[in-house]
Amino acid sequence: MKISILLLVSLLVTKVALGADPAQGDALRAPDPAGDPAGAATGQSPPAADQSGRAITDEMALATDVWPLVGEARLKVLIWEVYDSALFTPSGHWQGDAPYRLSLHYLRNIPVAKLVEETEKAWREQGRNHPRLNEWLGLLGDLWPDITEGDNLVFGLNALGDSAFWFNGSPLGSIEDRDFGPLFGGIWLDPDTPRPELRAQLIGPASKLAKNSQP
Repeated sequence: MKISILLLVSLLVTKVALGADPAQGDALRAPDPAGDPAGAATGQSPPAADQSGRAITDEMALATDVWPLVGEARLKVLIWEVYDSALFTPSGHWQGDAPYRLSLHYLRNIPVAKLVEETEKAWREQGRNHPRLNEWLGLLGDLWPDITEGDNLVFGLNALGDSAFWFNGSPLGSIEDRDFGPLFGGIWLDPDTPRPELRAQLIGPASKLAKNSQP
């Protein structure tokens, strides 16, 4: 009799175990990073957030590849020709602010460390001071490639303050800080630019022979 009771209890326990709520079993399962788009298990940002910079870049490329030319200028330092620059806006005129696209076609090889150094030098000459300035310089060093003669680097800034870079026609990336774009573009376009003659040509009448530079 005792054996029969024990057997019956054993069968009931087994049945309950087999019919357990699957949701409870899932709760005990180790989190699957691939199935956790919110990143809740790891505390990381959603994968979509990692693509936000690329989305901004793609959106701006579609919006700016048909903008007309405002002006163009060649930077020459002593006897060395450095790059040809061109400015584009939706209206084909400089309104004093974004949106705009600035295209630089390089005429010589320049290592990325030199590009970053010249950016820092320009900000220093303009008296720019921002708590993230040094961080931005480091990010630019990681983002930009070394320049080879003939390369094209394009910088775009929209009316919201989002900015992005393109390199030889392909999206390069962005620095996701809306303080960055105006300060970077201001190296060429702010009234206190270190290159006032170049700025005057960029924001002046467009050349009829110039063609739009595709980002």
